[in-house]
Amino acid sequence: MAWYSYQQADTIDDLDIEVRAVGNAASSPTALLPAIRHAVREIDPNVPLDKPQVLSETFEESYLMPALFARLAALFGGLAALPVAIGLYGTLAYRVNRRTTEIGVRMALGAARSQVLWMVLRDSLYLVTAGLLLGLPLAWFASRLMASMLYQLSAHDPVSLFCAGLGVLAVSVFAALIPARRAASVEPMRALRTE
Repeated sequence: MAWYSYQQADTIDDLDIEVRAVGNAASSPTALLPAIRHAVREIDPNVPLDKPQVLSETFEESYLMPALFARLAALFGGLAALPVAIGLYGTLAYRVNRRTTEIGVRMALGAARSQVLWMVLRDSLYLVTAGLLLGLPLAWFASRLMASMLYQLSAHDPVSLFCAGLGVLAVSVFAALIPARRAASVEPMRALRTE
């Protein structure tokens, strides 16, 4: 907000007047509205009070659009996680399908279902770790482009980057659980017969 004398302007489109409420009026500043209207009418009866409101409401109004953009960004971020999960699921399902015989042999030789489950999850964690090791530094450097859109938040906020990485990890583990459980439920004899 810039404060300057109205006498410096060529034309005055509107004039904002701020009134500080003290004492009992501070708890309900709108109760002062009739007295303010009366004082303005005494100065100039042709001047209307266009939109009287409490300063906190004005502040909230000024952040409606940024809040909307933040919600949209969160929505699109969530939608972007869906193709990540689908792609990871498809990749792992294909790899598990190709390794059905190997998994059957491992289970026939005594591998527990939990070991097979961990083996498939570990493969997905390798992929996710490689992606995070590549993506987080890129996000760190690309965040300078977003610095002008952030309010009271550093462009290099480690908490945000950590939460984003944790979110990618959670989506990836969730997407990997289905093929991992399918691999752990392979019957060894049936897997060996398919070869």
